[in-house]
Amino acid sequence: MAFWDNFKKSTVDSVKDQVNTVKDTTNSAVFKAAINPFIRKYGQILAFKIDSKDKAFLMEIMLKGEFEPIRVEIDKYEFIQKDEKSYVKFHSLHASRYWMDTLMELMLLEKEFELPKELNKPIQTFM
Repeated sequence: MAFWDNFKKSTVDSVKDQVNTVKDTTNSAVFKAAINPFIRKYGQILAFKIDSKDKAFLMEIMLKGEFEPIRVEIDKYEFIQKDEKSYVKFHSLHASRYWMDTLMELMLLEKEFELPKELNKPIQTFM
């Protein structure tokens, strides 16, 4: 019986992983499209990849005035709902540029930020 139980568990886990991958790919595209209008003044998100299992995401951003994209890794995030408003809190993050890494740690780490109302629907898919 242990073989059958292990087989069922591994099959269910595999299906869950596949569903999460499809969900993360879809959500990545939706979130990229939703965020780009808000940062258009500063640049553009070229790539956005979500890992909902580990509560992490990766972005490549082309900022105006830069010659190469900047890689931003959010190693641990949290979405918070309060009074019909959405907030994001970053617990661990890194950037490919030292100055941006330092600035993000100083200004973003462990602080809650209210997100625009337009992002409420895409965020609901993460929670």
